[in-house]
Amino acid sequence: MESETRTSQRKSRRTANACIACRQSKIKCSGRDPCQNCQRRSIQCQFAVGNNKILVSEKYLQDLQKQAEKNQRPSSTYNLDSLAQAAGYFRSPVSQPSGPQTEIDPNPVTTPQYPNASTPFDVWPDVYPMPVKIIRNSQKNRRTWIWLAPWSTWSYTMRLIHLLRERLHPEDPSLPPNVVDPDVYTLTWETGSPSNPPDISGLPSLNHAIYFFNTVKFHLSHVYRLFKEQEFENEIREFYANASEKVAKCQLWFAKFLLILAFGTAFHASPVDSEEPPGAKLFARAMALIPNTTTLWKDSLLAIEVLILVSLYLFSVAEREAAHIYLGQAICIAQLEGLHTELPEQDLGPETAAYCRDLWWTLYIMDRHFSCSLGIPMSVKDSDITTPVPSPNAGSPLDSARSLQVNLSNLLSVILTTVYQPTITPLATFLEQTRSILHTLARHAQEIERIIKLKLQSSVGTIPRSTSYLTLLYHQCVIVATRPLLFSILKERLDMLEHPGNENWDSFLAKTGAVISTGIKSAVKTVQILTSEYSLLESFLPYDIEFAFGAALHLTIADALFPDVEDYQKSRQIAHQILDGFVSRGSRVAKARRTELSHVETLCQELVAEVQQQGHQTLHLLYSAGIAADIVRKTNEEQDRLLAASRGEPSAMLEMTGDLGNQSPTLDGNMEYLDDIGISSEEFLSIVQQMGTTLPESMLTLNQSD
Repeated sequence: MESETRTSQRKSRRTANACIACRQSKIKCSGRDPCQNCQRRSIQCQFAVGNNKILVSEKYLQDLQKQAEKNQRPSSTYNLDSLAQAAGYFRSPVSQPSGPQTEIDPNPVTTPQYPNASTPFDVWPDVYPMPVKIIRNSQKNRRTWIWLAPWSTWSYTMRLIHLLRERLHPEDPSLPPNVVDPDVYTLTWETGSPSNPPDISGLPSLNHAIYFFNTVKFHLSHVYRLFKEQEFENEIREFYANASEKVAKCQLWFAKFLLILAFGTAFHASPVDSEEPPGAKLFARAMALIPNTTTLWKDSLLAIEVLILVSLYLFSVAEREAAHIYLGQAICIAQLEGLHTELPEQDLGPETAAYCRDLWWTLYIMDRHFSCSLGIPMSVKDSDITTPVPSPNAGSPLDSARSLQVNLSNLLSVILTTVYQPTITPLATFLEQTRSILHTLARHAQEIERIIKLKLQSSVGTIPRSTSYLTLLYHQCVIVATRPLLFSILKERLDMLEHPGNENWDSFLAKTGAVISTGIKSAVKTVQILTSEYSLLESFLPYDIEFAFGAALHLTIADALFPDVEDYQKSRQIAHQILDGFVSRGSRVAKARRTELSHVETLCQELVAEVQQQGHQTLHLLYSAGIAADIVRKTNEEQDRLLAASRGEPSAMLEMTGDLGNQSPTLDGNMEYLDDIGISSEEFLSIVQQMGTTLPESMLTLNQSD
């Protein structure tokens, strides 16, 4: 028995993988690289590779053989009909660069070329799956590279430009310097010393300051809540009654006041093309008063408000990275104060508790927006938030609008994190994700319909800007959710250049045409809404510029892929006119976006010419007939009226009289307005049902409070 035990122990101590030196010397090997014997003998330790024998099941071996055969099978044997039945796991070929690259670090995944490949049935959410792309930074700073994020609209544009140039201009696929995120504005400030008294000279009069404050409320209150309005106005009056005492009592409040003045100045700035952004001097004075982090966080809600204003100003002047850093500080302080949880009203009071909720959801909305713009993960997970969201059916219309805005921001983040994965997505999976998103959008459309109808029935005024903003955010969700389909078709078009004749798009477009058309329609509707509110568009805040650029980019790709649809071309031209309007108002951010868009348009026109010259199949959207005809007609009428008014024609000037809001639809066109802005819950539910699956039980929304 003892002998058997010793034998068992000896067998258990045997090493399955011994190095070559130990095998030749017939001594025990530790099995590590390097082994103990070779280390002690100071010789090179080498292991034989591939000589170990293992046991696997026959089924496992057969599965591996089938997988290998599937991967080696020529792609020409695939077509859309067969892939439609098999859920389409075929990978579309990746175009390999054939020219020198000086500005892009590709590090490409080695993928075989299939020049005769049939049209794929997979979706490329990212133009370049892993590994990610970077751009060599040419700016005068210590930043070596610029990371191209997976879902940022800007980085998507850069990736798209490189993809097109790589195929159309292989001799020089590098990105032109004028489109690689140039320094839009020059903005600097000095850090102040706590011992130095703040400079309170050169400020506007009390009435002017109150006017600026009301201007800021008008421009920001429909999106954010950053102050208790009446309380802050009283504090402004206290400041002008005794400025030195007020500043000595709280310098951070004075910094907030200067930031309000900076925004007010920016909103009323004359259209001057200056390297310094409007309101920069007041902003710099405010920044000099903000203490370091060890002290700042102790100012609680006031510190959060100040940091939000700082981040919003920086974001508006194209300093997105710095804006994200300051917003992150605000979120951290808010979490330290427990704003992401349900705070007790009995201890804080109903008013303070409600304000803390509003302030938290302001941070949440900004975080989701910044994440979408920069393409980086959200700072706070939804699972960590217990702050209740008011139900859209409860409270005032403003509360309903804010609740819907929170849910749309949440849905946008869900779209980005689920649809935009750095892998190729099977079409069946993508359509299932899109179906759930469209169904959720249909529910949100019902809420927007309800809010608009209540406004139209209870007021003789126009649709408020907050509702228009919600509608634009709604269409942005649709565009972002459906954009990967357009990019996938574009990529396949590029891969099939020089190899016409093996295309079969009918089955693919039959399955995806409704979804693609929905995204294009949202882009067209976005242009129409922006045109109808031309006099109310923001040239300083980034939102309207982003909406216009995103819609124009989507329409540019659609026009390149489906060139026979004249309506897309007209809507794209109108989007250009909107960006031109921003530029004429002095927006250098809009000027940079217009440069990027023009470069994409030039490359897309070259692609269309190549496709036609080589005799490729002309693509048709089965669902696109008449999709934008009525929209474009109404938009053209609006454009003609605005142009006539700008020339001073009497009939047009009569229509333009009244307050600025008269550009929006009134009660006279109440039922037409819902169709004009593209909000139709029935249409979205119809598309979901056409996709052939049952409706989801759970909605992609946050938990609502009663």
